[in-house]
Amino acid sequence: MLEEKGKTGAEILLDVLNEAGVAYLFSHTGGAVIPIHVEISRRYRQGLPAPKRVMFRQEPGAGHAAEGYARVSGKPGVVIVTSGPGATNLVTPIADAYKDSIPCVFMTGQVSSADIGTDAFQEVPITIITEPITKFNYLVKDVNDLGWMLRQAFYLASTGRPGPVVVDICRNATTDRTTNGDESRPMRGYRPDVAMDTGKAGLILEALAQAERPVIKAGGGVISGGNSKAFHRFVKAYDVPVALTFMGLGAIPHDDARFLGMPGMHGTFSASKALVEADFILTIGGRFDDRIVTQGFGSNARVAHIDIDSSEINKVVKADLWLCADAGDFLAYALEHTPENRRDISGWWEGIRGWQRQHPLRYAQSENPIKPQYLIEQLSEVTGGDATIVTGVGQHQMWAAQFYRFSRPRQWVSSGSLGPMGYGLPAAIGAYCGNPGKPVVCIEGDGSFQMNMQELGTIMEYGLPIKTLIVNNGHLGMVREWEDLFFEGYHEETDLANPDFTHLDKVFRRKIETRRVTRASDVKPALEEMLSDDRPYVVDVWVDKDEDVLPIIPPGKGLQDMILE
Repeated sequence: MLEEKGKTGAEILLDVLNEAGVAYLFSHTGGAVIPIHVEISRRYRQGLPAPKRVMFRQEPGAGHAAEGYARVSGKPGVVIVTSGPGATNLVTPIADAYKDSIPCVFMTGQVSSADIGTDAFQEVPITIITEPITKFNYLVKDVNDLGWMLRQAFYLASTGRPGPVVVDICRNATTDRTTNGDESRPMRGYRPDVAMDTGKAGLILEALAQAERPVIKAGGGVISGGNSKAFHRFVKAYDVPVALTFMGLGAIPHDDARFLGMPGMHGTFSASKALVEADFILTIGGRFDDRIVTQGFGSNARVAHIDIDSSEINKVVKADLWLCADAGDFLAYALEHTPENRRDISGWWEGIRGWQRQHPLRYAQSENPIKPQYLIEQLSEVTGGDATIVTGVGQHQMWAAQFYRFSRPRQWVSSGSLGPMGYGLPAAIGAYCGNPGKPVVCIEGDGSFQMNMQELGTIMEYGLPIKTLIVNNGHLGMVREWEDLFFEGYHEETDLANPDFTHLDKVFRRKIETRRVTRASDVKPALEEMLSDDRPYVVDVWVDKDEDVLPIIPPGKGLQDMILE
């Protein structure tokens, strides 16, 4: 018998993952990807290098975990699932990664290439479905194309403006053999390295230095590009007020006196007011989201916009000055070319300090019911502002953004633009894998938690010491708040009949500890106990069911309409 030549597609796939330095593979199995999982197991048994496989209870969990891993580690999150429903179950994580610019490579199984277009069992055209929500995607029909397509996928996901790439792999491309597994091909037309126009950069710096009422608005691009330290030095050098977007939280420590808070719909009064009264706004590493560009935004200001993606320039807000560049290149230039004659803005600072004193984030604390803001404040204190904080979507998410005092980049993991409930728990698994040296606390609402609570099984199986705080108000809280504020108090499908979460310890074979907290005086001891325990832990905190996320600027309104209390 002649010896078969070359490597199977499954072998090539694992070789590329090793080559790319992939440490974790977030996955769920199925018929179309069996050859890949068999190859992973073979390598484990033989002591050969391979990523650590983390098997989830449902595919969206694997997808969100990849996002969490990428957010915390700065490396692409990698997923593999089967064809058909396995692939379509990834659509939400793919869309989320796309809208938040998260580098991920989503590999999906597909039927054999000969069966494409026949409506074969579990055949779905996932590349067509995901085309609008990916940087790019590939359909691998031939094993000879697998190696170079995968290499391009990793390059695309992590360069330029990061984002998700889908690689749909026909089953025969994993079992057939080839000697072309080491092939790479250049990408025609893709130019992620942007040459910075120093002339434009100089004009922006001069405008910043001469402004009477300047504000810097920074977004998640500062963090994802690994430029937080340089950005903090830049802010100190220019001594300008800074508003950080939801995705940019942690770009500078929250105890820096220049930090105004998060602007926009649920932002601080001082941050939003500054963006209305400013005469110059510099946006760097962030787009202009509708939750920030409320009525009156920048009405008195010249706007400068620095972004690596030229499509974001002038898309929502017309920029008077703009620069398509990597944030790191601009910051390096700015630190080397600080204008000597900068305008005195002490009067501007005096006005800002007045707004901060007059309208701080506030709430009326009570012993029972517990105020959710107090819970987050206590968590921030007990963890020293250094835990990796992951959230689901809803009121608890906004309270976490408002009241946790972040001290470093890559410690805030939450969905910014798509907002899928159930994001938190699986994303926390990925976040832990990305940085196991920091405590990981998943803050979830009772509604959002139940969207993906099955992933406690994944946490149990791998013994991950992830701590989950359920901010339990018995409602789909954000929708309830809008119903009360804007829809005459009609509650339609927002009141929840919840299970008893404290019984989860029994459900998961007593490998997960649980506790309920109903009084404010018990919050701090419960948090200390949770964090000192090396097991997975769920704390069910009963909070005020009528508490709203304030301040809020109603949709379509401006700062003058902000509801403060």
